[in-house]
Amino acid sequence: MKRSGPSPRAFTAPPLAAPSWGRWVLLASCVLAVLRLFYASLVELAPQEAYYWQYSRHLELSYFDHPPMSAWLIALSVRLIGVTELGVRLPAVVSGALLTWVLYSLGARLYSPAVGALTALAANTTVLLGLGAVVMTPDVPLVLFWAAALRVLCELVLPDGAGAGRAGFRWYLLGLLCGLAMLSKYTAALLPPQILVTALLLPRGRAALRLPHPYLGLVLALAVFSPVFIWNAQHAWASFSFQTQGRLQSVTGFQPHLAGRYFGLQAVAVGPLLYLELLFTAALLVRRSLLDDPRARLLCLSSVPGLVLFTVVSPCHWVKMNWVAPAYLGLLVAAASGWYESRQRGGRLGYGLASMGVGALLVLGMYLMPLWPLIPFRERDNLVSGWRELASHVQRFREQAGSEGTQPLVVGWSYKTASELAFYLPDHPETQSDTALGGPGLAYDFWIDRVGRGQDAIVVADARQPLRDAATRLPAHCGAVRELPPVTVHRGERAVTTFHLWYCSQWHLTGQAAERPPEITLGAPGGRR
Repeated sequence: MKRSGPSPRAFTAPPLAAPSWGRWVLLASCVLAVLRLFYASLVELAPQEAYYWQYSRHLELSYFDHPPMSAWLIALSVRLIGVTELGVRLPAVVSGALLTWVLYSLGARLYSPAVGALTALAANTTVLLGLGAVVMTPDVPLVLFWAAALRVLCELVLPDGAGAGRAGFRWYLLGLLCGLAMLSKYTAALLPPQILVTALLLPRGRAALRLPHPYLGLVLALAVFSPVFIWNAQHAWASFSFQTQGRLQSVTGFQPHLAGRYFGLQAVAVGPLLYLELLFTAALLVRRSLLDDPRARLLCLSSVPGLVLFTVVSPCHWVKMNWVAPAYLGLLVAAASGWYESRQRGGRLGYGLASMGVGALLVLGMYLMPLWPLIPFRERDNLVSGWRELASHVQRFREQAGSEGTQPLVVGWSYKTASELAFYLPDHPETQSDTALGGPGLAYDFWIDRVGRGQDAIVVADARQPLRDAATRLPAHCGAVRELPPVTVHRGERAVTTFHLWYCSQWHLTGQAAERPPEITLGAPGGRR
């Protein structure tokens, strides 16, 4: 009798396991976070970072030109690890890692884990989000909370969503995230209306609006945002006025060059090839949302309104690179979905990979620029080099001009110079900005009482933002004025910019001229250290 053996099927190799995209994204996020922590400790602060660090030294419920989230995070971070570049940037690195994971989760929830991984990868190859993960600005927590809100919204309004949960829990979580986003930046005021419209245009969302939970979630969002209301009520609604009337007053007539600058900056922000892909994706989302695709409708309403708003405004108002950041989140998910769906044909996926490759090179160049002077860069736009060099010269002036343990007040013309000097001068002094010389100083207007009147001052002005009326402005606020040697700062051997300095005797906000200050012997600091 023939011996029976195992059937050939028993020896069939098991199918290859699908890639564990979640593990790869988690591992990549951790590796990137470690590299970014190292990098964040090497590069000088950008002026905006130094300004928000100044916020953290003057802790308030809110501030003149921004809500308080960035200040609160920086204050916590520097308390934990000290007043260093890493101390200021740690919240950005942590938020960048969390954003990577949230975007993966969003893409995986809407389409597939592979789409989630592509979304996370694409985000990290953009200057806006990839480089933004080491630069601490209000946009960092804004995009994190915005993306997290979209992730929760999926469960609330999509046909296959998990629903509100016990006692409407997810609506309250959504309200909390909206409130935290608004505590980060005023741009988040667009988020609640977009959520409402999304709910109205999806059957499950309309059904949820018959219950109290969405409205109580909105109340929670406003409660979280209430510190900003309280601060404004205490300060004559200064911030709300600045963000509304102030912005409207700066609107000009149609100026094509502003639109050109807007499109150019956005192409840099996300990469030129990816920017074209995202514009194409926005049009596709509009079309698919009109065909009753609930996922497309959710992503469309979270992205396209903001993109359209800033694009329409751009010819009449300077739209900064980072303002559009939240609008790209949903577009990145949709673009990644399109790439993955076309993987058999290869064309669109190939374009997507190429766009991410170009973006990655752009991000890498931006990372290396401050550290490697051989990388070509328009030095006028280099805002992260030379601040330590400037501070060392200003400190010499302070030491030689000071007497009996006192040193002159430092006044930076523009918040950028004032904030950088406050950070890089060894004693982190209380500096002042345009307010001290009769100009608008943004948040410095509210800190003017922290500096004593009648003391001498050193005024520092960047040639990129010159003190054009120094001949009349300085005598109006100084007993006497003496011009000091200028200071040129460098990136390697390349000159970045020149700072002009004046010694101001008996500084005052208003008043009569005083006597000439004593003679000061100063070395010529304009050269290299």
